[in-house]
Amino acid sequence: MRALLVLLATLAGKLLLSGICLAADAPFTKLFSLAGAYPLGPSVNRTDYESIDAAARRLYIAKMGDGQLLVFDLARNRLLAQLNGFPKITGVLAVPEIHRVYASVPGGGVLSSLFVGLGMAGLSRGRGTVAVLDSESLREIARVPGGVFPDGIAYDSKDRRVFVSDELGSALVVIDAITNAPQARIAADGEVGNVRYDPLTKRTYVPVQSDNALAVIEPADLRIVRRYNLPGCDHPHGFIVAPNAAVGFAACDGNDRLAVIDLATGRTLHVQPVAHDPDVLAIDAQSNRLYVAAESGNLSSFDIAHAEAPRALGDVYVGDGAHVVAVDPVSHQLYFALADVNGRAVLMVLAPKSS
Repeated sequence: MRALLVLLATLAGKLLLSGICLAADAPFTKLFSLAGAYPLGPSVNRTDYESIDAAARRLYIAKMGDGQLLVFDLARNRLLAQLNGFPKITGVLAVPEIHRVYASVPGGGVLSSLFVGLGMAGLSRGRGTVAVLDSESLREIARVPGGVFPDGIAYDSKDRRVFVSDELGSALVVIDAITNAPQARIAADGEVGNVRYDPLTKRTYVPVQSDNALAVIEPADLRIVRRYNLPGCDHPHGFIVAPNAAVGFAACDGNDRLAVIDLATGRTLHVQPVAHDPDVLAIDAQSNRLYVAAESGNLSSFDIAHAEAPRALGDVYVGDGAHVVAVDPVSHQLYFALADVNGRAVLMVLAPKSS
């Protein structure tokens, strides 16, 4: 315990020196307390998505710059494994019910991205893959073609399918979760953001960020059946669905807004300000909290007891590169994998204070 306290004090001091003035920041201390700061190895240029397996008490982290998938033990607050073999890694999703972990491994390269950006996707070579791992052994059991730039991942629990955003390939890749075989490639006619499955409507949703729209995928025939325009939202990338309500939240990084969408009608109910350059969203269902992490290092918090009308609780500065947040449904703590804090990658843990 003494060693842990010393480590926490040391890392907290480094965070303060690097400009994260936690103790002096009144909005921060009103909403959160620092619960821990844990080493994640050498610094990198970027970390990406995170995913929590609450039952196994594990946090999976895409250490993008090192091409590593990190496995962090939430019960003992220590790094459990550093899995190599990925040239780069972006998205990650743990699916405990089938004992699988999925990781997006981009591989299209600069030239492929350029072709896609110029509207010549047919000339790009989609060499990205999706790695499938057994969550018990942490061994890779399959690699599936993922298009040009596989990114966000969602799991359809009803049809046992995995959906992967091929962001620069302007499509969704669909994988059979039982056989690990590719099932379909759904063209979105625009760059796609973070895909999500909604168990309430039993449909999959993905923002088309280049068109300021939300695409709706029908599971029966794996095609886009509707496309909702998102007025007041510029370049929606991050997306999440409210629990027990057919409501979606889109993070609009082009104009720093949160769009609230009625998934039954496609109507945009509200557009609210968020911290600059929003990216990944996370929800604590039990506490009715929505968190929006931003590339600027800030975090916006909302009360979503009434999902149709989120109530802003305030913005706080977390740290440079804190663009991804994961919430533990057991402890309600928030996890941010920071790419570089004085030469080290650090997992910063915040505990929310009761309202």
